[in-house]
Amino acid sequence: MRDTLRIRMGWLHEWVGFIGGLILVVVFTGGSLALFDTELTHWMQPELSRFQPVPLSDDALNRIGRLAQDLRSQGENAFITLPTPRDPMLRIQYFNGHAFIGTVYNPVDGFPILTRETGGGQLFYDLHHSLYYGPFWGNMLTEIAAIGLLVAVISGIIIHFRSILTDLLLFRPFASKTRAWMDAHILAGLLFLPFMAMMAYTGAVIHAPRLFPMFGMGHHGKPGHERPVKSHGAQTGHAAEKGQDAPALAPLAPMLHKAEAVLGQDTVGLVMFERGSVSMTKADSASFALTRDHVTFSEKDGTQIAAVRIPDNLHRIGGVLRGLHFIRWAQLPMRWLYFISGLVGSVMMSGGLILFLMKHRPKKARNFLFRLAETLTIAVTTGLPLACLSYLWANRLFWSDLPARGALEIRTFFIVWALSLLHAALRSFSASPKRGWNEQCTIFAAFALTLFPLDLMTRSANGFLNGFDVYKTVDLTAFCLGLTAVFIHRRLVAL
Repeated sequence: MRDTLRIRMGWLHEWVGFIGGLILVVVFTGGSLALFDTELTHWMQPELSRFQPVPLSDDALNRIGRLAQDLRSQGENAFITLPTPRDPMLRIQYFNGHAFIGTVYNPVDGFPILTRETGGGQLFYDLHHSLYYGPFWGNMLTEIAAIGLLVAVISGIIIHFRSILTDLLLFRPFASKTRAWMDAHILAGLLFLPFMAMMAYTGAVIHAPRLFPMFGMGHHGKPGHERPVKSHGAQTGHAAEKGQDAPALAPLAPMLHKAEAVLGQDTVGLVMFERGSVSMTKADSASFALTRDHVTFSEKDGTQIAAVRIPDNLHRIGGVLRGLHFIRWAQLPMRWLYFISGLVGSVMMSGGLILFLMKHRPKKARNFLFRLAETLTIAVTTGLPLACLSYLWANRLFWSDLPARGALEIRTFFIVWALSLLHAALRSFSASPKRGWNEQCTIFAAFALTLFPLDLMTRSANGFLNGFDVYKTVDLTAFCLGLTAVFIHRRLVAL
C-alpha cells in the first residue's frame, strides 16, 4: 500500500513539478531580483552615484508639490515618493500604462537630477508578479503555479519521508551527474521547504483577490508602487482634466509633519492626490503588515480631513501575509536571506527539470515532445539569467539620452530571452543538444564576470573607494553568480 502511494506520488511529483517548474523558475528568479528592485533601479541610474543621502528639507518638498500640481494640471496621475534609506532620492512618478516612470529630485533643494530613463528593477517585479503578461492572465498563471508548488512539495515529502535524515546529510557534487543533481534537488528542497511553502501559500492568497474579487482583502498591488486608486487616497483622473488649471496647493511640509504625528516619525512614504485633497500614505517599509494607512488633508489650506487606518482583522491578516511575502519592512540581512532562499528555490526547481530530462532521455531522446521539453528547460534555466544580465548591460550601453530607452531596455531583455529560446531549440532538435546548455552557461558566465569593468567604464569614478555601495554590491553579486556558472559548466551541466 505504501509503495503504491509512493509510486503515485512520484508520478504526480514528476509531471506537476515539470509543468509548474517551467513557470516557477521564472517566478522565483524574478522574485529574488525584485527583493532589490529599488537598489537595481539605483544601479541602473549611475548618475546618482555622486550623490550622498541627505535629509529631506521642507523647501524641497514644497517645491516638489508645486511641480506635481503642474503635472496634474496636464492630466498626469502624478504622485510623490519620499526619500528612504533604500532610495534616498525624492521622486515624482506617474503610471504610463505599464510602468511607473518619473523624474528624480534632490531632497535638499528640490531641483531635478538628470538621470537616464530606465525600466529599473520594476521589470523583475512584474516578471515575478504576473510574468509580465498582465494583471489577470499573468496572475492566473502564477496562481496555478503556486498551487502546483504546494502539490509538488507535499508529494515530494511523501516520496522521501523515509530517508529525510539521510538526504539532509548527503550531497555528492562530484558523484555521477544524475546523483549530484538528485542530491542537490533533495537537499535544497528539504532545507528551504518552509520558505518555499510559505512563499507559495502567501503568493496564492495575495493573487486570490485579483482572480476572485468577492474575497478581496484590500491592497494587493505592488507594495509602495501600485497604480493610484481613489479608495486609497490616490489621485484619479478627476484631479485635473488635461489643460485645466488645478487649484492652488497648500505647502506639503506642514501636512507631512502632521501626518507623522499621527502615523509615526519617518513612516510616510507616498504623497498621493485626488480632487481637493492630499493623502500622506504610510510606507510599506514602516511596519510588518502592508497597509494603506493615510492621513488626508485639504488641498486648499492643508487642514486635516481624516486619518484612515486598516479597518478590520480580515484586512490586517491580508496585510500580514503580504508583509511576509514582500518583506518591504525587513532590514538588509533579512532581504539577503530571502534572496538566497529564492535563488536556492530556483536552483532546486531547475534541478527537478533537469532530472526529468535525465530520466526520460534514454528512451525519448528523439521524441518531439522531449526535445520541446529540453528546449523550454534550457530557456528558463540558462536563457532567463542571460536575459537578466543583458538587461543590465543594455542599461549601460544604450545612450543615456536615447528616446524611450526604458522600453528599449525591456525589449532587449525579451529579445535576448527569445534568442536563447531559439538557440535552445536549434540545439535540442540537433544531434548535439548538450551544447545548448554549455554555450548558454558559458555566455552567462562571461557577461556576469565582466559586469564589474562595464560598471567602472560607464559611470563616474567619484567616491569609488568610499564604502560598499549599491553599485559594488550588484557587481560583486553578478561576479559570484558568474563563478557559480563556471563551476556548473565544468562539473554538472553536461547532461
